[in-house]
Amino acid sequence: MKLLLSTSVQLLIASQFLMESDASLRGRALSFFAENLASSSQSVEDERDDSDSMETRIIGGSVSKQGRYSYAVSLQDGIGHFCGGTLIARDVVLTAAHCQGGKYDVIIGRHDLESRDGESIAMDYEVPYPKYNDKTTDGDFNLVFLKNPTKEKVSLVNINFDSNSPSVGEEVYVMGWGDTTSDDYTQKLANKLMDVSVNVISNKDCDASQGQIGGWFDNYNNQISDNMLCARDNGEDACQGDSGGPLVIRGKDGSGADDVQVGIVSWGVGCANKNFPGVYSRISEAHEWIKREVCSKSQDPPASLCGGGESEPNPPSSDPSPPNPSPPSTGGSNGKWQTVLYENFDKGYGSFTRGGRHAKFYKSAKFRDGVIGIQNGKGPKSSFYSEDIRLDGKSDVKVTFSYMAISMEDNDSFCLDYSTDSGNKWNEVDCWSTSMSDFNNKIWQDDVSVTFSAKNADEVNIRFRCNGNSNKDDVLFDEIEVEAK
Repeated sequence: MKLLLSTSVQLLIASQFLMESDASLRGRALSFFAENLASSSQSVEDERDDSDSMETRIIGGSVSKQGRYSYAVSLQDGIGHFCGGTLIARDVVLTAAHCQGGKYDVIIGRHDLESRDGESIAMDYEVPYPKYNDKTTDGDFNLVFLKNPTKEKVSLVNINFDSNSPSVGEEVYVMGWGDTTSDDYTQKLANKLMDVSVNVISNKDCDASQGQIGGWFDNYNNQISDNMLCARDNGEDACQGDSGGPLVIRGKDGSGADDVQVGIVSWGVGCANKNFPGVYSRISEAHEWIKREVCSKSQDPPASLCGGGESEPNPPSSDPSPPNPSPPSTGGSNGKWQTVLYENFDKGYGSFTRGGRHAKFYKSAKFRDGVIGIQNGKGPKSSFYSEDIRLDGKSDVKVTFSYMAISMEDNDSFCLDYSTDSGNKWNEVDCWSTSMSDFNNKIWQDDVSVTFSAKNADEVNIRFRCNGNSNKDDVLFDEIEVEAK
């Protein structure tokens, strides 16, 4: 839910903030102002984070060799370039979630934005990462599906699946068409694609970053999540204009065909400041989601991602002989839980369906946005259930959720069920009740988890149902995550 202020008040606050702070949003601290400073005549469809401070830039870099990063693309609206991205399928671009919104074109195969080289293709639709948090910029991933596949002779970038890559201290490269000066009061956008090398630092060291900037003290404390990675090199960085662009481990191919993308330009404090490294979205954390979305929705799914092979997480060795092919993927996950469904109900039932009239969606309830409520004890009518959830060879399932019980008495409970035949037969996983001291009424219970086995099942459905005895017996659900391994 957004706090709406008058345009004059927004302008006053924003101008004061910009004068007093060097907080640089590659999608973060200024997002509130960027979203709300649009004129009153601007449509919701056209609204997007388009303030200069929202964009990010390459500082201290140099013009890249034309065609070296042929997978790099420019997102452009009627004003011009506003974000970068990478081509991961002939019709799919990977960029930052804070770049989403409005109508725009994707420019492919253009090194110099002042030229007319390459191809311009309209965006068809976007699929932002379901766990993206626009307040913290956590999970800053967005997939852009194009109207049609590109015909340009460009390489696709490989996306990293190795959680151990890149390693601390490793050299990586970031590129973009953004601002080339670190002066917050001067903007000089690059016409040609710039690149710069930086070095990876640990998330622990990144989270400890603090210092003076522009006369103000700032820090990264408790802001660096597992979905992020950080890199720095004094005097060299990404900043305004580079949001959504790639952080890559370079290979040897002249067009970038063996480059591996490990991050997405996301946010930071200042630009090229010695106290504050650049923060990027960590590709390996969203690899399974990216693969699932691209391989199921692309008009031309890439064989390297969807055909059983995996992209190499590190640059090839100096041996000029071709690498051995990767073995076909078996769909396994090496024992690591991977998200197969996430729903926060911000826009309704989303991936779930109401079972009957005793289930209801609330835009907000009990101080939370996007809530599903079930009441009474009318079986399926007092329930809501998920769509088919693909397991892709996995058998163990974990469901994590947040809930609040209201007026539930000793004999009342709610239960979680699962089905492996699209809801024809349901199996009870667990039930929660006040008599078992599982909860107290009117208190949100967060991160409640339960696991079950669904061996030999291709898909699974889950269902929550209320076992109350009156319409006053309610259970509210705020968000649900389903993982599998």
